[in-house]
Formats: sequence, C-alpha cells, structure tokens
Amino acid sequence: MTARDGRQPASRREFLDTTLRLAASGGLAAVTGAGAAGCDGPVTGPSGPGGPPRATATPRPFATGSPGPITATDLVDVDTLWGWVERMTAVGPRFTGSAAHRRHIDDLERQLRDYGLEVTRHPTPLARWLARSWSLRITDATGATRSVPVACYRPYSGETGPAGVEGPLRDLGDLSTPHALSGQVAESPAGAIVLVDAPVARLRASVLADLAYEVYPPGARAEFAAEDYSRVWLGVPPAPDLAAARADGAVGMIEISDMSPALAAGQYTPHQQEHAGLPALRVDREQGAVLRGLLARGPVRATLVLEADRDDTTVDYLLARLPGAGPRRDPRSVLVATHTDGQNAVEENGGPALLALAEYFSRFPAATRPRDLLFMFSPSHMTAETATVKPDEWLRAHPEITAGVDMALVAEHLGAMAWDDDGGTGPYRATGRTEPVAVAVGNSEPLRRLATDEVRRDDLARTGIQKPFQDGLYGEGTFAHRLGLPTIAMITGPAYLLQVTPGDNLDKLDRDLLHRHTLFLARLLARMTGLPR
Repeated sequence: MTARDGRQPASRREFLDTTLRLAASGGLAAVTGAGAAGCDGPVTGPSGPGGPPRATATPRPFATGSPGPITATDLVDVDTLWGWVERMTAVGPRFTGSAAHRRHIDDLERQLRDYGLEVTRHPTPLARWLARSWSLRITDATGATRSVPVACYRPYSGETGPAGVEGPLRDLGDLSTPHALSGQVAESPAGAIVLVDAPVARLRASVLADLAYEVYPPGARAEFAAEDYSRVWLGVPPAPDLAAARADGAVGMIEISDMSPALAAGQYTPHQQEHAGLPALRVDREQGAVLRGLLARGPVRATLVLEADRDDTTVDYLLARLPGAGPRRDPRSVLVATHTDGQNAVEENGGPALLALAEYFSRFPAATRPRDLLFMFSPSHMTAETATVKPDEWLRAHPEITAGVDMALVAEHLGAMAWDDDGGTGPYRATGRTEPVAVAVGNSEPLRRLATDEVRRDDLARTGIQKPFQDGLYGEGTFAHRLGLPTIAMITGPAYLLQVTPGDNLDKLDRDLLHRHTLFLARLLARMTGLPR
C-alpha cells in the first residue's frame, strides 16, 4: 500500500512519532487524509502453500498520551488473540527446523515489522531430526501377523530404512533408571527389539506449592495437594536408557507408556534428548498389556519402522526491538522472551502473546518508555543442547545485545485448562479447573515483590510465586536466569503440553483465560520498564 504522494507509508512507530510532532505544531490537519488510514499495518496473507490463514483485526487507533493502568480493552481483543493462536496452529506442529516452524517464524517477523519494531534474524546451527513415518508389526507364536497401534515415536531416538529393523521381542521390564543391561536380565538383548516399561511418576500439584514463595490464593495449597500432577514431560523417572540398550546389542526399543490411550497418544517426549542411534516407539498401557500377553504364550517377533531425516542446517533466532526514551548510544532494555518451536496450541502460544504486547506498546511514542523492549523468540527449545545453541549460550556470544539488558520477562503455555486421568486410574478428561500457573522469579527481590503484588492485584488464582529450582526457572526463563538477569517467567505445564494430536489441543485452552494471562504479562511489563536502574 502506498500513500497518495507515492511514498511508502511509515511504519507504525514512525507514523506515531511523526503524528505527535505534527499535532504539537498544528500541522496534523494538513496530512490526516494522506495515508493515516492505512498505517495500522497491512493484513498479512498466507506464507505460501500450506501457510496460515489470512489474519484480520479491527484497526486500532494510536495513543497520544502516556500509558495508564492497562485494562482488557487496551489489548487486542479476545477473538484477535485467539485468531493468532489458530493461525499458528494452522501451519501444523512446529517441530524444530521444520517447514511449519520456519513459516511461523516468518509470520511473526512480518507482524512485528508491521508494528514498527526493528526486526533482525540470526541463523544458528541445528542438528535437525524430523520423523517421516513409523509403524510396528508383530508375528506371534501361532504365526499370525498384526499391526500394533503406536502412541508416538521417541524423538531423536534413531531411525530405520523403509523396511525397518526386525528381531525377537524381548521383555526387559523396568529399565527407567539408567544402567547397563548386561547381567540385569534373563535374556540377552543382542539382536532383539526390547520391550521396556516407561513409568510416569504419580505426583500431586503440591510439588509446585512446595517450591513456591507463596501460593495465591492461600487456599489453593489444599487444592493442589488433592490434584493429580502426573506429567510425562517432567521426565520423572528418566526415560529408558537408549544408549545402554544399544551398547548391549538391541536393534530397537518399544516403550510401554503408563498412560491411558488418549493421554499417551502423540506425546513428543523426551523433547530435549540427544540423538541415541536406536529407534524407539511408544505404545500405551493397553497395547503394552497385549504385547505381554502374546509373549506369555510364546515367542514373538517384531518389525519396527521409524523413518526420519537427519541433517545439519540452521534455524533463526528472531529479535525485535521497540526503542524507548533512553540514549541510543547506551540503550537499556527489558528482554521479553518465548520460543517458536512447539507441538500444539499451548506449546508454544507465547508467540501470539508477545505479539499482543508488541502491538500494545508500539501504539505509544518512544518517549513514554523508560527502557527499550527487546523481544526474543528462541527457535530451539525442543532439542538437546548438543544439537543447537541454547539462548544462554547464544546471548553470551552476543554481548552487544546483553550489555543493555536490565531484566527479563518470559511467557510460555498460556490459557491452559486442566485435564488428567486421575494418576492413571480413570478416563482422561477435563477437570473443570484452570491449570496451575507458575510465576517464577530469580535474581531479584524487587521483582519477586512486584510479581507477588501483580498476582494479587489481578486476582490470578491458582498461582505459585515460584523459587528457582536446580538453577532454572521451569522453562525458557532458565536461560535468562542463568545469565544472572533478574527474571520473571510465567509458565504452565499441563498433561497435554507436548502432545501432537488432531485439533492441536485448542479444545483444552480457554480463550478468555489466554487473554487474561496476556493482560497480566502486559501489566507486569509496564511496571518492569519503569523500575529504577
């Protein structure tokens, strides 16, 4: 779109600052018809075949004063934010380095540029692994052959050719504690496809309260103590040891996930493991019982297929700066972070939330912001440290970025409702409760007080103000925390967090809660930008 004089319209931020200067000089009326109507940012279209649907939003006016207390109507509305989440999921699961992941990054970049932010992309190495097809077939003692439903493959485990690997099925039981297999089992795993248990620790949500400075409201402690918090993504106990099985000669592994079929389906876990060179599939507890029943009646042979592509490539960090009022030779900033890879509508909807923050704050002139806002979108949460460059390492390598960062705000997994299967004893279903929220704070007592106060002001129920744990902040906030930055990280961890499933788990999010969580972040960020240096 061009203005009437043929010039390209200014970016959102440039237009806003120019408009304010013209208003102050009395010259606004002379130009209001020359392109102002088109400067809320163009509507972005699909990013090619299979790209996201066209995004639409009601144009929003620019603000002409200083930001006041932020209300729900100050942000993009509930439907617009929800539409951005639907737009993200429309490209498919954003496995790290996949075509869908790259389209999502491209889309975020376009929208951030539309808001006038200074956007840069930074390629970083990635040892990519993307599964293409997987299956399991067995032949029982009677000679009958059948296909076995597979819950999911184990990411980065290993890969086979189209014909797969074949061998006797050997039941090794519970090997969740890493150790060498030799001497621990009656039959050698050499040349076999091993069948092993993959238990899930049966926890209560009180594990969050036990690590919290405080819980809001106080009565939520009793609720948490009664709630199931069995989460496969926690990795407790550790997943069966692929390296040990491979060292002892196994050619493949079948893990029996101790979950109901609906919850076991599509669980992309462990999501940050190193490549192990041993292909592994997961079945739910019902299929595991079938396999063990067949083994009880005689020998079983199995054929395991897990075709995957491995290559060395790059994937981009995305940075977007919204300048503030500080001196440009030494700008101070708040780092606002999330990641771009993920499996569904909750993992990771921090991107749409950060877009809402960028849209809101970009409506005000730079003079109203004591600090710059530096939005960072990491591309490699779902990979091992050995496969890529994680944010703490990446930021250490870029002192020109970190030198001006005073503190960080991190957002992950917003708007989640609670679903569980009663610790494996009942059907998988909605509980009717919101998922517990962790607002984790590290390296700053003032930020802890600020976060606690904002949780109370917003009446953000079922929230723990969390202490750091094992030198981390429960997710992407860990990286800023490890750099010594004062950090607040908002995160939830539902049972379906890593699940790849039809519908992208949109049915497990609450659109009003998503908007409310984003409003909470906006209020936090506004207060953080104004803290004394």
